[in-house]
Amino acid sequence: MEEKINEEQINISKKKKWNTKSIVFLLFVVLSTVAMNFYNNSIKNDIEKIKSEISVYESSINDVKKDKKIQIYSLLELNANVLDTYKRNNKITTYINHMNVIQAKYDLVFKWFTFSNWELSTKAEIISDDKAIAYQKTRDFLRDYRKDKKALFDLDFVNQITGMDDMKFKVNFKVKN
Repeated sequence: MEEKINEEQINISKKKKWNTKSIVFLLFVVLSTVAMNFYNNSIKNDIEKIKSEISVYESSINDVKKDKKIQIYSLLELNANVLDTYKRNNKITTYINHMNVIQAKYDLVFKWFTFSNWELSTKAEIISDDKAIAYQKTRDFLRDYRKDKKALFDLDFVNQITGMDDMKFKVNFKVKN
């Protein structure tokens, strides 16, 4: 019998240990759940604060967007490239006048011209006279125009020149930005 009592005491002691472990685990789970619940509520409060701040900023942005000056400025920014193109297109008369200046300065004649994609193409003719030989005038034009600070165009390479006393060549100018 003593063995039975001893065995029962061992079983009871094992059950107490198991019960103690279970209670400790249960307390851990309950405390963890409570802690996570508080943390979750804290995060929700932070999210709500941020959402309210965002709505205030969005309201401010909408108020600014309603200002006519801001609307005009944003339209100008949006269409800047188109407006720059129009500005450059409106300079056609300036380009033509510049061509007249080139003719007078270098004693040459432009026979025709085309203007497309910011490039002006023309045929130049230079004739020898009392002032200089056609070769010298051509050389001076090709050399000096590229160095001219007031030039509105970049002069492309001239790859073919015909004639002696009456020199003819095709010229391509690109509008400077």
